[in-house]
Amino acid sequence: MKLRLAILLASLSALTGCEGYGPMPPPPPLTPNPPGSVYRAVGTEPFWDLTIDERQMVFTDRGKNVAVAQPTPRVIVGIAGEIYQSPRLGVNIVHRQCSDGMSDRVYADTVQLDVDGRRYNGCGGGAVAPATLAGSNWRVVSVNGRQTPPGGQFFMQFEANRVSAKLGCNGLGADYSVTANVLDLGPVIGTRMACPDMTFETQGSTILDQPMTMAWIGGDRLALTSAAGTIELTRSY
Repeated sequence: MKLRLAILLASLSALTGCEGYGPMPPPPPLTPNPPGSVYRAVGTEPFWDLTIDERQMVFTDRGKNVAVAQPTPRVIVGIAGEIYQSPRLGVNIVHRQCSDGMSDRVYADTVQLDVDGRRYNGCGGGAVAPATLAGSNWRVVSVNGRQTPPGGQFFMQFEANRVSAKLGCNGLGADYSVTANVLDLGPVIGTRMACPDMTFETQGSTILDQPMTMAWIGGDRLALTSAAGTIELTRSY
């Protein structure tokens, strides 16, 4: 019996820390953002926005030009997301995709906000993949890891079933289709200007010439990858 009791006490000591030092401290609370970052939420009916950083939460009703600021309280981490509760602002963030209702932007979170007793509903977090590429404009960031060189134009613009692009020198255009996360361009038609350095454009055009897998990076960044390499884009509004 004494031996069993000694084993039990040794096990409890291992779980709670070394004898004489007390229990291990609890882990730090989780937060929706890394330190130093800013969480943003928006709504369209009425137009409002909210920012949350380490110091304060700021709500602005754009229609009434009214702003409410409160010190950022300790975050409450729930099953579905995070909760911030202050005397004037109550924020409930649910990690469920949300559409702003007025564009093709889809956000990572659904946000419910109470301001002085009035309820606002909107979306927050980084935007994720839009429902369609049609009507979206993108700036080319890099081709195969190489940043866009200075000068020239580097963009891709999507219409209903047509894409136009420029990778520094010649204008390009093609029909396109999207199946799941695969973007496929039809025959690419372009101008035939001779430029001093065609390396960047040639590499990009080779990538566009094959079916590309689309990978969304936080919603505002998009990587197009084919067997020939990767074009990275950032969305422009």
